[in-house]
Amino acid sequence: MKKIYISLMIIFFVTSSAFAKTGVSNAKKLELINIVNQQQILSQRITKAYLYVNKTNVSGNADRQLKSALKSFYETYSKINTSTKSSQIITIMSFIKKSSNEFNNLVKQPHSKENTKEILKLSEMVLSKSKKVSTLLKKDLNKNIYEAMEKSNQQQVLAEKIATYCKALELNKNDATLKQKIKVTIEAFATNHKKLMQNKQNSEIISKKLREVDRLWKAAYPIYQGKKFINSIVFNSTTQISKKMKEISKLYMAMKK
Repeated sequence: MKKIYISLMIIFFVTSSAFAKTGVSNAKKLELINIVNQQQILSQRITKAYLYVNKTNVSGNADRQLKSALKSFYETYSKINTSTKSSQIITIMSFIKKSSNEFNNLVKQPHSKENTKEILKLSEMVLSKSKKVSTLLKKDLNKNIYEAMEKSNQQQVLAEKIATYCKALELNKNDATLKQKIKVTIEAFATNHKKLMQNKQNSEIISKKLREVDRLWKAAYPIYQGKKFINSIVFNSTTQISKKMKEISKLYMAMKK
């Protein structure tokens, strides 16, 4: 696994430099940011689904979600290839493609504390490095162009992470680090949600969808805090929230074009 992490660090370091030199339009950058953000979301979804596919009452849904996320993660690199003429990026995306194989291999391993730690590390590495790519792409954009879209994308990542940490904590009940991570993740989601709800630029349809997310969030919030862990509620509510936030992200993106 150490070789995987080193490879990913090299991939994303070079990717950051390549994206910074593309000179693409703001609209193109927004599209690329959205694709990079989807890569982040998928890395978390793969991890979440892997943890829930093992002997839970949502195993079937988790298995379908896992297969779909693995396929989408594999395909994302080609979307970036078709969005740029940079030979550097095209070359680097081939390494991103290889990283999907590492996820494929890892999810075939039996569930254990060690394998849980391994897939969490891998997903966090992808998330951390792709955030740097996204930051570089946003560098020359007006804040108003991407902020709401970015927060709605972050909400998708956070929803997946909440479910992942809930399940990981169930498997490792005395892990203080996991307890802190889920606390921070829940707080981050709540902060973003409040800001999005208060955004004065929200269209009527965006406000409606955010209210739907609000209902889901308030209903499942006590479960996320660990008062009574229920696999089906955590998995299904975070899946629905993530889906609705993806719709909202697209609506924000359309407003800014």
